[in-house]
Amino acid sequence: MNQILYVEKNKKSGKLETKTTVKIFAIIILIFGIILAIFGGYKIYNSVIVEGKKEPIIEITEIEGKLQLKVTHNKAIDKIIYTWNSGQENILQGKNRSEIVEIIEEPFGNNKLNLKIIDKNKKETTYEKEFYKEEKDTINPEIEFEVEGSKIKIVAKDETAISYIMYHWNDEEDTIVEVAEENGKRIEERISILKGQNVLTTVAVDKEGNESKKEQIFKYVKKPNIQIVQENDQVLITVTDEENIKKIDMNINGSGLSTDPDNTDVPLNLKEAQFVQKLVPGKNTITVTAYNVSGLSEQVTQEITL
Repeated sequence: MNQILYVEKNKKSGKLETKTTVKIFAIIILIFGIILAIFGGYKIYNSVIVEGKKEPIIEITEIEGKLQLKVTHNKAIDKIIYTWNSGQENILQGKNRSEIVEIIEEPFGNNKLNLKIIDKNKKETTYEKEFYKEEKDTINPEIEFEVEGSKIKIVAKDETAISYIMYHWNDEEDTIVEVAEENGKRIEERISILKGQNVLTTVAVDKEGNESKKEQIFKYVKKPNIQIVQENDQVLITVTDEENIKKIDMNINGSGLSTDPDNTDVPLNLKEAQFVQKLVPGKNTITVTAYNVSGLSEQVTQEITL
């Protein structure tokens, strides 16, 4: 009897332990679920924070007076808007690229570059930076040649400041002429033209080192020479030229004569030509015009009374 009662007590005790175990297991599952929920929630939150911190990478490099803008992003870029100071907006289309490289003009002086980068999700990132670009003269000087009789006037000018010119004939050594006044904008130099056909080379350099070069062929040619000399009742007309006489026209008392009346432009192939003309009693007016093969001409008018 006692044994039976003992056994029954054990059975009852077993039932109580089973319920307790179930409760404990449930509590453990609940705690584990909470831990999983907390851990999972942390991952999502942390991911959002990390994702939010991924800003575009902006690299700006100065290249030969211009700026190279490079923008790299972990998202596709919709567009980039940039302005200098408070000026006009310039838009660079992203075209869904995640890396954009563009060359932009940099103004002279101190200026602030304002950037706005908009990604595919319409999120904006702004950036600003000041840049300084020294204003430099990049315009080359101008060179002009002017013929003044038997000389050439070389004129070199610059919009800011000329430094010097160098010139030479053919293969001769350079002659250097420096500007006469500080920050002068003009140099003038007159030189004699060499006889014959020669090449003049001139180089002009400004204060910034910009230079221009000009070459030109010059042919030294004199006008024909005319002499009218009275000899009793006639005149001796002499025409000379260093190269070649092309044509001689004469007008004596209104009567015209010419070595090329038909204007054939055929030269005389002479360096000297003489003519003798009779004078009439009274006043004689003689006009002689001579042309050479270089296109130069000379005219002499003389009055002789017989």
